[in-house]
Amino acid sequence: MHAFIGAGKVGTSLGIYFKEKGIEIRGYFSTSMLSAKNAAALTHSTPYSSPEKLINESEIIWITTPDDLIETVAIQISQLPVQGRKTFIHTSGLLTSDTLSCLTEKGHRVGSVHPLLAFSDIPKAVQALNKTCFFIEGDEEDLIEVEEIFKKTGNTSLRIEKENKPAYHAGACVLSNYLVTLVHASNQLFELAGVWKDELAHATNVLIESVVENLHDKSPEEALTGPIKRGDIETVKKHLQVLELNLPELTELYKALAKETMKIAPHLSKETKERLTNLF
Repeated sequence: MHAFIGAGKVGTSLGIYFKEKGIEIRGYFSTSMLSAKNAAALTHSTPYSSPEKLINESEIIWITTPDDLIETVAIQISQLPVQGRKTFIHTSGLLTSDTLSCLTEKGHRVGSVHPLLAFSDIPKAVQALNKTCFFIEGDEEDLIEVEEIFKKTGNTSLRIEKENKPAYHAGACVLSNYLVTLVHASNQLFELAGVWKDELAHATNVLIESVVENLHDKSPEEALTGPIKRGDIETVKKHLQVLELNLPELTELYKALAKETMKIAPHLSKETKERLTNLF
Protein backbone atom coordinates (compact mmCIF):
# COMPACT_ATOMS: atom_id res chain seq x y z
CA MET A 1 0.00 0.00 0.00
CA HIS A 2 1.57 3.26 -1.17
CA ALA A 3 0.93 6.75 0.14
CA PHE A 4 2.22 10.24 -0.59
CA ILE A 5 3.29 13.17 1.54
CA GLY A 6 3.14 16.02 -0.93
CA ALA A 7 0.36 16.38 -3.52
CA GLY A 8 2.01 18.45 -6.23
CA LYS A 9 2.66 17.44 -9.84
CA VAL A 10 5.22 14.75 -9.03
CA GLY A 11 3.25 13.05 -6.26
CA THR A 12 -0.05 13.25 -8.13
CA SER A 13 1.43 12.00 -11.42
CA LEU A 14 3.19 9.07 -9.73
CA GLY A 15 0.04 8.16 -7.81
CA ILE A 16 -2.09 8.09 -10.95
CA TYR A 17 0.56 6.11 -12.82
CA PHE A 18 1.00 3.53 -10.07
CA LYS A 19 -2.77 3.17 -9.78
CA GLU A 20 -2.99 2.46 -13.52
CA LYS A 21 -0.33 -0.24 -13.06
CA GLY A 22 -2.32 -2.01 -10.37
CA ILE A 23 -0.52 -0.60 -7.33
CA GLU A 24 -2.89 0.31 -4.51
CA ILE A 25 -2.75 3.92 -3.35
CA ARG A 26 -3.83 4.62 0.22
CA GLY A 27 -3.91 8.39 -0.05
CA TYR A 28 -2.27 11.80 0.27
CA PHE A 29 -1.27 14.23 2.96
CA SER A 30 -0.39 17.82 2.10
CA THR A 31 -0.16 21.13 3.91
CA SER A 32 -2.89 22.11 1.45
CA MET A 33 -5.96 19.99 2.10
CA LEU A 34 -7.35 21.04 -1.26
CA SER A 35 -4.28 19.60 -3.02
CA ALA A 36 -4.59 16.37 -1.03
CA LYS A 37 -8.27 16.08 -1.98
CA ASN A 38 -7.56 16.72 -5.66
CA ALA A 39 -4.78 14.12 -5.79
CA ALA A 40 -6.88 11.62 -3.84
CA ALA A 41 -9.82 12.11 -6.20
CA LEU A 42 -7.59 11.40 -9.22
CA THR A 43 -6.26 8.20 -7.63
CA HIS A 44 -9.51 7.06 -5.97
CA SER A 45 -7.78 7.20 -2.61
CA THR A 46 -8.11 9.10 0.67
CA PRO A 47 -7.05 12.65 1.58
CA TYR A 48 -5.54 12.70 5.08
CA SER A 49 -5.49 15.58 7.52
CA SER A 50 -2.86 13.78 9.61
CA PRO A 51 0.47 12.37 8.36
CA GLU A 52 0.52 9.97 11.33
CA LYS A 53 -2.68 8.24 10.25
CA LEU A 54 -1.58 8.04 6.61
CA ILE A 55 1.80 6.52 7.55
CA ASN A 56 0.33 3.98 9.94
CA GLU A 57 -2.15 2.81 7.29
CA SER A 58 0.52 2.42 4.57
CA GLU A 59 3.68 0.40 3.91
CA ILE A 60 5.55 2.57 1.42
CA ILE A 61 5.45 6.33 1.85
CA TRP A 62 6.66 8.65 -0.90
CA ILE A 63 7.88 12.08 0.17
CA THR A 64 7.17 14.22 -2.90
CA THR A 65 7.62 17.66 -1.39
CA PRO A 66 10.07 20.30 -2.72
CA ASP A 67 13.70 19.36 -1.99
CA ASP A 68 14.21 21.96 0.72
CA LEU A 69 11.36 20.46 2.78
CA ILE A 70 12.34 16.79 2.62
CA GLU A 71 14.63 16.73 5.65
CA THR A 72 12.17 18.78 7.71
CA VAL A 73 9.37 16.36 6.82
CA ALA A 74 11.58 13.39 7.71
CA ILE A 75 12.37 14.89 11.13
CA GLN A 76 8.69 15.50 11.78
CA ILE A 77 7.88 11.91 10.83
CA SER A 78 10.64 10.58 13.09
CA GLN A 79 8.85 12.19 16.05
CA LEU A 80 5.53 10.46 15.32
CA PRO A 81 4.39 7.19 16.95
CA VAL A 82 4.73 5.07 13.82
CA GLN A 83 3.63 1.46 14.12
CA GLY A 84 5.91 -1.10 12.52
CA ARG A 85 8.70 -0.80 9.97
CA LYS A 86 7.93 1.38 6.97
CA THR A 87 9.68 2.30 3.72
CA PHE A 88 10.18 6.00 3.03
CA ILE A 89 11.24 7.19 -0.42
CA HIS A 90 11.92 10.74 -1.54
CA THR A 91 12.01 11.83 -5.19
CA SER A 92 14.80 14.42 -5.25
CA GLY A 93 17.28 14.19 -8.09
CA LEU A 94 20.00 15.83 -6.01
CA LEU A 95 19.53 14.73 -2.40
CA THR A 96 20.54 11.24 -1.30
CA SER A 97 18.80 8.78 0.98
CA ASP A 98 20.99 10.15 3.80
CA THR A 99 18.50 13.03 3.97
CA LEU A 100 16.17 10.48 5.60
CA SER A 101 18.78 9.21 8.07
CA CYS A 102 16.62 10.17 11.05
CA LEU A 103 14.09 7.60 9.80
CA THR A 104 16.81 4.96 9.36
CA GLU A 105 17.66 5.50 13.02
CA LYS A 106 14.06 4.62 13.84
CA GLY A 107 14.44 1.28 12.03
CA HIS A 108 12.72 2.19 8.76
CA ARG A 109 13.90 1.47 5.22
CA VAL A 110 14.74 4.53 3.10
CA GLY A 111 15.72 5.36 -0.43
CA SER A 112 15.71 8.01 -3.12
CA VAL A 113 13.98 7.52 -6.47
CA HIS A 114 14.21 10.11 -9.22
CA PRO A 115 12.16 9.78 -12.41
CA LEU A 116 14.14 11.34 -15.27
CA LEU A 117 11.19 13.36 -16.52
CA ALA A 118 10.00 16.98 -16.60
CA PHE A 119 6.71 17.25 -14.66
CA SER A 120 5.18 20.39 -16.14
CA ASP A 121 1.76 18.88 -16.87
CA ILE A 122 0.14 15.98 -14.95
CA PRO A 123 -1.71 14.21 -17.82
CA LYS A 124 1.36 14.39 -20.10
CA ALA A 125 3.64 13.26 -17.26
CA VAL A 126 1.43 10.25 -16.50
CA GLN A 127 1.58 9.20 -20.14
CA ALA A 128 5.36 9.76 -20.34
CA LEU A 129 5.98 7.75 -17.16
CA ASN A 130 5.37 4.58 -19.17
CA LYS A 131 8.73 5.18 -20.87
CA THR A 132 10.55 6.90 -18.01
CA CYS A 133 13.74 5.57 -16.43
CA PHE A 134 13.92 5.79 -12.62
CA PHE A 135 17.28 6.37 -10.93
CA ILE A 136 17.38 4.79 -7.50
CA GLU A 137 19.82 5.15 -4.64
CA GLY A 138 20.08 3.69 -1.15
CA ASP A 139 21.32 0.70 0.79
CA GLU A 140 21.34 -2.68 -0.97
CA GLU A 141 18.67 -4.25 1.23
CA ASP A 142 16.33 -1.29 0.85
CA LEU A 143 16.72 -1.06 -2.93
CA ILE A 144 15.51 -4.62 -3.54
CA GLU A 145 12.02 -3.59 -2.47
CA VAL A 146 12.19 -0.43 -4.59
CA GLU A 147 13.26 -2.40 -7.67
CA GLU A 148 10.24 -4.68 -7.24
CA ILE A 149 7.98 -1.65 -7.73
CA PHE A 150 9.41 -0.98 -11.15
CA LYS A 151 9.35 -4.62 -12.16
CA LYS A 152 5.61 -4.39 -11.60
CA THR A 153 5.21 -1.16 -13.58
CA GLY A 154 7.55 -2.33 -16.35
CA ASN A 155 9.91 0.63 -16.00
CA THR A 156 13.69 0.57 -16.20
CA SER A 157 15.35 1.38 -12.88
CA LEU A 158 19.07 2.11 -12.61
CA ARG A 159 21.12 2.36 -9.45
CA ILE A 160 23.25 5.42 -8.79
CA GLU A 161 25.83 5.97 -6.03
CA LYS A 162 25.31 8.68 -3.41
CA GLU A 163 28.42 10.62 -4.38
CA ASN A 164 27.33 10.74 -8.03
CA LYS A 165 23.96 12.38 -7.53
CA PRO A 166 25.17 16.01 -7.96
CA ALA A 167 26.67 15.16 -11.37
CA TYR A 168 23.56 13.19 -12.30
CA HIS A 169 21.27 16.05 -11.32
CA ALA A 170 23.40 18.60 -13.18
CA GLY A 171 23.09 16.43 -16.29
CA ALA A 172 19.31 16.32 -15.90
CA CYS A 173 19.14 20.10 -15.50
CA VAL A 174 21.34 20.77 -18.55
CA LEU A 175 19.11 18.52 -20.64
CA SER A 176 15.69 19.65 -19.46
CA ASN A 177 16.05 23.18 -18.08
CA TYR A 178 18.64 24.52 -20.48
CA LEU A 179 16.96 23.01 -23.51
CA VAL A 180 14.04 25.33 -22.70
CA THR A 181 16.52 28.20 -22.37
CA LEU A 182 17.99 27.36 -25.79
CA VAL A 183 14.52 27.44 -27.33
CA HIS A 184 14.02 30.89 -25.81
CA ALA A 185 17.36 32.06 -27.22
CA SER A 186 16.67 30.67 -30.68
CA ASN A 187 13.20 32.24 -30.69
CA GLN A 188 14.81 35.65 -30.28
CA LEU A 189 16.83 35.04 -33.45
CA PHE A 190 13.81 33.78 -35.37
CA GLU A 191 11.87 36.87 -34.33
CA LEU A 192 14.81 39.01 -35.47
CA ALA A 193 14.46 37.25 -38.83
CA GLY A 194 10.82 38.33 -39.01
CA VAL A 195 9.18 35.03 -38.08
CA TRP A 196 5.98 35.83 -36.19
CA LYS A 197 5.55 34.44 -32.68
CA ASP A 198 2.34 32.60 -33.55
CA GLU A 199 4.21 30.74 -36.31
CA LEU A 200 7.23 29.84 -34.20
CA ALA A 201 5.87 27.10 -31.96
CA HIS A 202 4.86 24.68 -34.70
CA ALA A 203 7.91 25.37 -36.88
CA THR A 204 10.47 25.01 -34.10
CA ASN A 205 8.75 22.00 -32.50
CA VAL A 206 9.11 20.08 -35.77
CA LEU A 207 12.83 20.88 -35.79
CA ILE A 208 13.24 19.85 -32.13
CA GLU A 209 11.36 16.60 -32.76
CA SER A 210 13.58 15.79 -35.73
CA VAL A 211 16.70 16.28 -33.59
CA VAL A 212 15.28 14.10 -30.82
CA GLU A 213 14.32 11.45 -33.38
CA ASN A 214 17.91 11.42 -34.67
CA LEU A 215 19.15 10.90 -31.12
CA HIS A 216 16.94 7.84 -30.64
CA ASP A 217 19.32 5.62 -32.58
CA LYS A 218 22.42 7.76 -32.99
CA SER A 219 25.14 9.08 -30.71
CA PRO A 220 25.50 12.88 -30.34
CA GLU A 221 28.50 12.71 -32.70
CA GLU A 222 26.42 10.92 -35.34
CA ALA A 223 23.33 13.10 -34.88
CA LEU A 224 25.21 16.39 -35.10
CA THR A 225 24.49 18.57 -38.16
CA GLY A 226 25.27 22.17 -39.05
CA PRO A 227 28.11 24.53 -39.93
CA ILE A 228 30.57 23.50 -37.22
CA LYS A 229 30.39 19.84 -38.23
CA ARG A 230 30.94 20.93 -41.85
CA GLY A 231 33.72 23.34 -40.91
CA ASP A 232 31.78 26.19 -42.51
CA ILE A 233 33.73 29.10 -41.05
CA GLU A 234 32.07 31.84 -43.11
CA THR A 235 28.62 30.80 -41.88
CA VAL A 236 29.78 30.91 -38.26
CA LYS A 237 31.26 34.39 -38.88
CA LYS A 238 27.89 35.63 -40.14
CA HIS A 239 26.13 34.16 -37.10
CA LEU A 240 28.49 36.01 -34.79
CA GLN A 241 28.08 39.25 -36.72
CA VAL A 242 24.28 39.23 -36.46
CA LEU A 243 24.47 38.36 -32.78
CA GLU A 244 27.01 41.04 -31.90
CA LEU A 245 25.00 43.65 -33.79
CA ASN A 246 21.50 42.76 -32.59
CA LEU A 247 21.65 40.36 -29.62
CA PRO A 248 25.07 40.82 -28.03
CA GLU A 249 23.89 39.21 -24.78
CA LEU A 250 23.58 35.88 -26.66
CA THR A 251 27.03 36.04 -28.25
CA GLU A 252 28.87 34.37 -25.37
CA LEU A 253 26.20 31.66 -25.16
CA TYR A 254 26.68 30.91 -28.87
CA LYS A 255 30.47 30.81 -28.48
CA ALA A 256 30.33 28.53 -25.42
CA LEU A 257 28.03 26.09 -27.19
CA ALA A 258 30.10 26.25 -30.37
CA LYS A 259 33.32 25.38 -28.51
CA GLU A 260 31.59 22.41 -26.89
CA THR A 261 30.19 21.35 -30.27
CA MET A 262 33.69 21.30 -31.76
CA LYS A 263 34.50 18.45 -29.35
CA ILE A 264 31.95 16.21 -31.06
CA ALA A 265 32.97 17.16 -34.61
CA PRO A 266 36.04 14.90 -34.85
CA HIS A 267 36.57 15.13 -38.61
CA LEU A 268 37.52 18.80 -38.64
CA SER A 269 40.99 19.51 -39.94
CA LYS A 270 43.58 21.02 -37.63
CA GLU A 271 43.50 24.26 -39.62
CA THR A 272 39.70 24.52 -39.43
CA LYS A 273 39.75 23.87 -35.69
CA GLU A 274 42.31 26.64 -35.22
CA ARG A 275 40.31 29.12 -37.29
CA LEU A 276 37.09 28.32 -35.43
CA THR A 277 38.87 28.54 -32.09
CA ASN A 278 40.13 32.02 -33.01
CA LEU A 279 36.55 33.10 -33.71
CA PHE A 280 35.41 31.97 -30.29
